Order: sequence, then structure tokens, then C-alpha cells
Amino acid sequence: MRSKDESKIESIYKATLKLVKDRGLAGITMSDISKAASIATGTLYIYFKNKDELIKALFTACRQHSAEQYFAGLDESDAFEEKLKRLFTNIIHYKMVHFEVSVFLEQAYHSPFGCATDLKKKQKMLVPLYALIDEGIAVRKIKEVEPELVVVFLFGIVNEMVKHTYYAGKKLTPEAVSQLYALFRSGI
Repeated sequence: MRSKDESKIESIYKATLKLVKDRGLAGITMSDISKAASIATGTLYIYFKNKDELIKALFTACRQHSAEQYFAGLDESDAFEEKLKRLFTNIIHYKMVHFEVSVFLEQAYHSPFGCATDLKKKQKMLVPLYALIDEGIAVRKIKEVEPELVVVFLFGIVNEMVKHTYYAGKKLTPEAVSQLYALFRSGI
């Protein structure tokens, strides 16, 4: 059996991300993806037996990469406030630079393609975020609420700002990021 060509998988993933951004997850077919990836539909089925399998594989790859970037540069020895601000900045920067991934992940979370095991993997990848929230609650720097509420608030405020900025054709300035962080910080 021949091994799968990683460059073809990357091409399939890129095409899928672009199509999801442009049409939405429900609005694309395997035929659309193969055309956008410039491969034969039959070839696409060699790599993924159906759209569900493709979306789940892409979801896992995107979730892993985004989580790695969210926590880049965080140092356990840093003060809580410094870690929280770095994390916030990393998340918003990643979502602006990788807007198609951001759109895809948001749609995948809220679609029939997401399943309980996928969401459990997501939570496992965000363990450092939950640990930081727990630390903040313990040292009374975050309100004593369910950590999940902080996570939802964090991603909600970031996702909306990123979409607003992208679709308005604006640039997200460092001042705007600082102001958004201050709003987030005062909310928790």
C-alpha cells in the first residue's frame, strides 16, 4: 500500500479551510473540495472516505496547532497577570493570522461533525488554560466562577473582535488589543 502524500493532505486541508470560510461547513461537498485542491475526486476519497472523516481529521490538526500557538512563550515562573495577558494576546494574534482556521474551528464546534470525544480532546489541549484560570481563582485575581465560564467569555470576546475586524477590513491595532484585554480582564 502506498503511503499518503503529505503535500496532498495539506492541499486538501487548505482548500477545505478556504471553502468553509467562503461558504460555511454545511455548504461544501467532497467534489467542491477536490476541485479547490486541484485533485481528482477519486483521489480525495483515497485520503478520506467521506466528508465527516475529513472534517474530523482537519479539526484535530487545527485544534492541535492552535493550542500549541496559544501557549507559546508562556513561562510558569512568570507572574499570573503576565501569563494571562500573553495567552490572551497569543490567542487573538493566532486567530487574526489564521482566520480561516478560526472560522473552521468555530463552525466545527457547533456542527454535527463535532462529537463528544473530539470535544474531550479539545478540553485536554486546553489544560494549561484551565490551570491558569484555577491559579487566578486561587490567588483571587479571577472571580470565583466556573472555569468554563471564563473560557467561554475569553473565546467569545476574542472571536467576535476578530470577525468584526476581519469583515470590516480593518487592522487590529496593539491599542485595540490592549483595550479589549482590559475589558476582558475587568469582566473576570
